[in-house]
Order: sequence, then structure tokens, then C-alpha cells
Amino acid sequence: MAEHSDGGQDLVGRRDLIEEVTAAISGTQYLGAILVGEAGVGKTALAHSVARQLDGNAAVLPISASPSLRKVPFGALSPYLRTLSINDVGSSVAVYRSIMAHLETSTNGDMLTPLFLVDDSHELDDSTSVLLSQLVTGRRARILALSRTTPGPMSELGSLWQDGLLNRYEVQPLTADEVHELCERELGGDVLASVSITLGATSGGNPMFLLALLRQGRRSGYLGVRNKVWRLVGHAPPLDLSLVDLIKSRFRRRSSEEIAVLETLSLAEPMPFDALVQCTDRQAVATLHEDGLITVSGGRERVASLSHPLYGEVIRHDVPAGRSLAIRRQVLNLLDKQSSSADGFLRFVGWGLDCGLPPDDKTLLHAAVVANRLYDADFALRAARAVHTPDLRGSSLVEIARAQMMRGNLPYAREIVDEVLEQCTSFLLAKDASLLSVALHVRGSNPPEAIRTDAARWQRIVEQIAADSGNDPAVLIGASVSRNGYRILEGFALNYEGRFVEAEAVLRDILADQYCTDEVRLAGLTLLGEALGSTGRGIEGASATNEALQIIASHGHQFVAHWEFVVTRHFLSLAHAGCWDDIEELLERFIRSKPGGPSPFSGMNEIAQGLISLRKGLMRTARTCLILAVEGLRESDQNQLMPMALGLAAFACAMVGDTTRARTYAADFAAGEGNGTRQARLIGKIHVIAANALFQGAAKSIEELRVVAARAEGDGMDVLAALTLELSARLGDERCFDQLARLTDNFEGPEGAVISAMAKSAALRDPGGLVEAARLAQSAGYLLIAAECLGKAVKFLSQRGEEHRSRSIQQQLNQIVAQLEGLQSPQFSQVHSTSKLTQREQDIARLAANGYTNRDIALEQGVSVRTVEGHLYRIFAKLGITRREELPGGGDTTSTG
Repeated sequence: MAEHSDGGQDLVGRRDLIEEVTAAISGTQYLGAILVGEAGVGKTALAHSVARQLDGNAAVLPISASPSLRKVPFGALSPYLRTLSINDVGSSVAVYRSIMAHLETSTNGDMLTPLFLVDDSHELDDSTSVLLSQLVTGRRARILALSRTTPGPMSELGSLWQDGLLNRYEVQPLTADEVHELCERELGGDVLASVSITLGATSGGNPMFLLALLRQGRRSGYLGVRNKVWRLVGHAPPLDLSLVDLIKSRFRRRSSEEIAVLETLSLAEPMPFDALVQCTDRQAVATLHEDGLITVSGGRERVASLSHPLYGEVIRHDVPAGRSLAIRRQVLNLLDKQSSSADGFLRFVGWGLDCGLPPDDKTLLHAAVVANRLYDADFALRAARAVHTPDLRGSSLVEIARAQMMRGNLPYAREIVDEVLEQCTSFLLAKDASLLSVALHVRGSNPPEAIRTDAARWQRIVEQIAADSGNDPAVLIGASVSRNGYRILEGFALNYEGRFVEAEAVLRDILADQYCTDEVRLAGLTLLGEALGSTGRGIEGASATNEALQIIASHGHQFVAHWEFVVTRHFLSLAHAGCWDDIEELLERFIRSKPGGPSPFSGMNEIAQGLISLRKGLMRTARTCLILAVEGLRESDQNQLMPMALGLAAFACAMVGDTTRARTYAADFAAGEGNGTRQARLIGKIHVIAANALFQGAAKSIEELRVVAARAEGDGMDVLAALTLELSARLGDERCFDQLARLTDNFEGPEGAVISAMAKSAALRDPGGLVEAARLAQSAGYLLIAAECLGKAVKFLSQRGEEHRSRSIQQQLNQIVAQLEGLQSPQFSQVHSTSKLTQREQDIARLAANGYTNRDIALEQGVSVRTVEGHLYRIFAKLGITRREELPGGGDTTSTG
């Protein structure tokens, strides 16, 4: 059932279906409805909701069919046949009369329509099925029948549907969004996307299975909560016994041949259909497929699987060890180790190790590489440690080090990598070990310098190999390819430092080289996309990173290890351009569709959603998403997004008045400020500065932001400079618009166009231009910027005395501000009144409204107490108020006085 544990909540994702079924039963077109779906999908809960909707219009008579009553004529009707004598129990006429008498009694003369609610109607005996059909077709009652998808409703009720007398509804599993909603409802708090994605995949969207997994996860500690956010902890526990029994009930009537098919698939799924029928019974396979217990994919390579993710786990548990070994050996002889499926290939290798028939060392090494690319460190270690060929020892050590890095054993991984590079005589091994060394170094201090050290070591190894080759042409070509590899690291280091203009020149030179391989090309395009997006060319940058993604897709699993590196930078390029729909598509393709616990993409979905919401002005949504993003990145932050996430979260919390969390995230940012790329650190820093305006006053934050903006522009970090100036303007800086307009004039994408239009009109103090900029911003979804444009227009018109136009625009502003989800920024409070205050007066008013004493304000602002008192006197006079409680901009409930 898709109900919350207390049974009092509406069903998740079923509202429209409830309305449709209710209408079908109470209308004149049909005599009832049939709900069809797999066990646990929520048919019973849905039927009870329909019955509640019909309360007062129908007398509900529940009927529960079961396998034990299926051979008993009218057995399911026994609760309504208590007045029958023993001699009349087998009489259809007597049973009919008894049911009719019960129907008359149940309505109590209220002219209510009797409604049979038949659970598990596929288990009805023939006599009951016929009788219910007669009552329905005779307009004596209506029916709501619930049935499994297979074998489906009994023939009599099925005939009523085929005749158009009953409407049939398929009750589908929950969608991904509905799974997430149910997880949040059941756990009673915010939930990381990785939790709902993983549990959704495991449960197959089945509400009953999902609820069982959630409750078991809480009991076992697999689901843990930190800072009010639920996440996955460790490995999934064994399934709850009640859930196991429910699943086993689906297989209890199966023949021995069908059980053999299910056991084989539980161990080998997904497996080629032809291999399955070779080692089992073809007719049994056909029967299970017809009954919906197994699925067979179409296409050139037909692949068979169990129809639900949990079936395999339950069946595998009951297969004896000897039989499991026999099945694996039998299947092993039929499968090709060159399976197109990575999971299938790893299963082939794993079975060989289990059965004492391991594949050759090259296959074992390839399995370790594939397992590491799929973030399965345990299998990678198992396969790599089984490699014994001396020539493959270096490569196997690299995969062992990579697996140890994923496990968090960084010193051990570093020791292995350095050992490999000291003795390296192979171009391929030098590349793999050097790239792994870089991955380890970006987790340490001063990554750019460490990256250059890795590049220099790689270069020395390449030159030594080339010198020892005696001018072998093949070796010289290999050296040329390798040179582009270590040159790529220089581009990476330059991007890391925010030196994007220099990086662009290096990367374009590499991409034009004749020895630029596909792997070097995808790395070069990715870094080039990052550089372009960071200098205002987000569309061109996203095109480059998208080409890199296409290279990965066209090479099967060869380059899958580069996914997170490319996807992260593709997301950032799209974000710089403001291509929100493209980001949604990216998340769907690469993140939401990948179940699992902590992964390189942990927190990515949330930070993307939070950034989009923040830019659109949906502040409450942004705050929630960014809080989740921070918790997700605490699990895994291979892409070093935490500094940015902390700054964005601090700012979003400040914008909705959550000052406690804003202070916490600002402190966390300060504690780890040296981590991440320079751009990620600065994005976090400027948002922390903007958030701190609530505590230190806008004037101080504006000056700090202007320093960052000037330095960023001087270093060629144009997008960062523009974002910094935008935040400064948000705090009331009127001096920044000329610079902001100049920076964004040639920016690509919707975001650049919106900010440029706003900056140009604000620089000219042009109300008409600001109104047009607001329209552009609103059409592009930038509600916050639209509100800011209209707010400035109101201010400028009021200063000119054009009150009529000002009031008209004020109405538009009020409508947009209402959509900004709990925004408590003082800039939109009492627009007319606060526009009369100077910046210093606004800062003092805000601090006073947040409970600061006059002495505290004096210390914060660097003035005397008497000066503060004078400012407050003038503020009260301008605003026409007499008490601090009436000051606009309050929100920080912490008093320092």
C-alpha cells in the first residue's frame, strides 16, 4: 500500500487515478471497475480511498478471495451467507436470495448503491464470479474488483470488461518523483536523491516493498540521519522476513522446471535468452514470461531478467550452495566473456573465481579496470589481486591503488602509485599511474603545484622510454601521444588556478595536434569547456563538454571512468549560460538514473537543483536543496564542489531568514576554505560575504565583494567577476552597474542577456529599460532579478516624483515578490520607505531590527554610540515609526546585547 504508516495520509501519486475510478463507479457509463497491478502496488489502499470518496453514496460490501477458498463454491461470500441452512449452501438460487436480502439490509432503506469491493478477484471461485456478474449486469449492485496483472481477473469479470460494462485501470509502480515523496513522508524529513533513487530501483517503485525497505532501513541503521537529512550508511541489510514471505508467495505454485529457470536467472541475470533456454526448460521459460515473472528485452541481443529487482535476492538466498555452484558452471560454459554488459562480464569473471576456474590474467586485469570504473572497489581488489603475470603487475597495482582510493585509504594508494612510477617502463602504465596520482593530489594541499610535479615526472618517464628505444618509430609515436597527455595536466592546473585564458591557448594547441587521441581529446574538450564557460562563453563551452560526453558514449565502457569529470564541467558550463532545461536533461541521463549509495555524483543533483532555484529566486526550494547538497557532498566530493555548496547554502539560508544555518555554513566554509578549485572557492566565498551582510551590514560586504570582483576580472575570471558584482548590486551597490554591463555585454546564453539588460538600464537609471529588463528576466525564469529591476524602477520613479507610474510598477513588483518563496531580504521590505534611507541607515536599521544594541551597532559599524543614536532618530523620522520592532528587515532572532 502506498499509505503513510499512520494510514491518515493521502496516497502518493494516486490522486488522479482515485478520481477517475470514483467517477467510473458513480457514473452511468460503467457498472464498476477493475484495478489491475502487481502485488503490493497499492490496489487495496487505492480501493479504500475510492470507498471513502463514495461515502454516503454507496454501501460497501468487502469480499476477500484467497487460494484456500478457491475450491469452495461461494466460499468468498461466506460472511454474507450466515442465514443459509446447511442444505442450501450449494444452491445457487438460495445463495442469490441470501445475498439479495443482505443487500437490502445493508442499504437500510437509504437507496444507497451496493458496491462489492473484491480483493484478489483472480482467486475467486467460478460460482462466486458468476453470481457477482449476474448481480452487476442486473443493476443490483456495482463492483470494484482488484486483481493481479497475471493471471488477471476471472473470466466472468473479464467478460464484463470486454463487453464495456466495467472499466479497467492499470495501477502502475510509483514514478521516481513519487518514490522520493513517499521516502520523505515516511522518514519525516529531507532525503538525499541517492536514497530515493537506490530504494526506488530496489523496490521497482512498488509502494509496499518501498515502505518495507524504508522501515527496515531505519531499524538496521542503513538509513541514517545527519543534520536532519536522511542518507544511506554502509551496505543494505538482508530483506525483512515479512517481505521475503510476500515475495515467495508468488512462486509457491510453480513447477520444478519453472523453479529451475527462476534459480538460474537469480544467479545469472541479466543473461542471453538463448543461453537461458539451453540450460533450462523452454516451455517453463515461456510460461514464466507469459505470467510476467521474467522479462525478455527485444532487439538483436535478447536478454532475460527477473521482472522485479527483489525477486533475485529472495530466490538466491534459498539456492543450496552445491546447486548454485552447478548452475554457475553450467552457465559459465554457455556465456561469452566478451559480454556487451559490464555487469555480465564481471559476473562471468566472478563465477570463474568462485568455481575455481578463473580466466586468464589479462581478463582479470580488465575486470579490475571495469569494476573500478563502476565504483565497485571490492570486486576490483579481488580481480586485481588474482593477477600473477609479472608483465601485468604494474597495471594490477594501479587498479589496487585506485580501489584503495575509493575506499578512502589515501596514504596506502599514494605509496602504491609512487612505487609503480619509480619502476615504470610503459607509456600506458605511466599515463594510468600519473592520472591516479593527480586524483590523489587534488585531495591534498596546493593541488596545482602537485599536478605540475606529476606532469614533470610523467615527462621524465616518457623521455627515458623514448631515449632507450633506439629511435623505434612505434615508440616515438607513443611518446608523441604521451606528450599531449602530460601537457593536458598543465591545462588542468591552469584551470584549477582560475587562469582560464592561458589554459584555453594550451588546450586548443593540444586539440589541434595530430597525435591527439580520443582520450586526450575528451580531456582537452572538457577542460576547454570549463575555461570557455568561465569566461562568458557558456554555450560554446557546453558544446565542447557535450562533445566529450559523446566520445565517452561512443567507446562503450572504455572511458567511463571520466564520466564524473566531464559531467561536472558540462553542468557548470550550462549553469554559466543559464541553460536550465539542458541541466535537467543532464541530471536525468547521468545522475538520477544511476542507483547506488555514496558515489562521485552524490550531492550533484541537489546542488544543481539548488543553484537553479537560487537563480530563479525560489528561495525556500533553494535552501532545502542546498542543505541536502552539503550533506550529500560530505559523503563524497571527488569533484570538489563543497566550497561552492557551502557558500550557496549560507546565502540561501540568509535570504529566507534562517540565520542560524547561514552562520553555520559560513563557519564551515571558513574552516575548509583552502579546498577545491580557485573558482569553486571564490564562488563560495562571495556568497558567504553576501550572506554576512545580515550580520555585518551591507556596506562592509559590498566593499569586500568589489575587491573580489576587481581581482577576478584582472585574472580573466569574467563570469565570477560578474556574479560578484551582481551580488554587490543585490546588497544595494549603485556603483557596480557600468562594470557589470561591460563584463556581460558579450556573455552567451539567457543568463548573460538578462544580467546585461539589467546592468545597462540600472547604470543609466532608466525606469523604462528596467521594466523591459524585468520582462526579459521573468520570461527566462529569473524572478529575483526581475523583482530587483522593478524595485529599482520604483525607486528611480519615486525620486523623480512620478508617483503614478511608480505605483503601477509597484503592483507588478508585489506579484513577483510573492513568488519568491519566503524571501526575507530587506531590499523588498517597504520599498517606498527604505528607498528614503541611505546605505548606512539601512545597515543600522537592519542590525537594530535584528536585536543588536546601540553599542553593538557602534562596534560593528566603527562609529560612536552617539552617532548610532543620531542615525536611529533620523531613521524613525523617515519611516514614520516609534519602536525598533517596526523596523523593516528583521529576521535574526539572535541578540548580542
